[in-house]
Amino acid sequence: MINRYRQALMRNVCMKCLERTGQAVCGGGTTEDCTLMRFLPEVVSIVQNINSASMHDYVHELHNVVCVSCRENDDGNCTLRGTTECPLDFYFPMIVETIKEVQAQEARVGFIP
Repeated sequence: MINRYRQALMRNVCMKCLERTGQAVCGGGTTEDCTLMRFLPEVVSIVQNINSASMHDYVHELHNVVCVSCRENDDGNCTLRGTTECPLDFYFPMIVETIKEVQAQEARVGFIP
């Protein structure tokens, strides 16, 4: 199931990511180094469990669940947050939209996980 999200995100987000090189490899190293791919199950769960018109609700949960496990310091700050060096944070609205689209497609075809 997570593979459906991975494929859609690679198509909709990774292709636009500034960290991506011309050879379809993340510029930060490998695809596994990408915060989006590293925390994909958590990100999908966040989006699936929130139903809000406010992106703030999604971002707040992202910071509470993922950022604390990644690079956030004791003060709750991350020097990469809001920069292209953290594609997960930088492209989060596009990520949420893509995950919601996959959910809608699955609902239309009656996909049951």
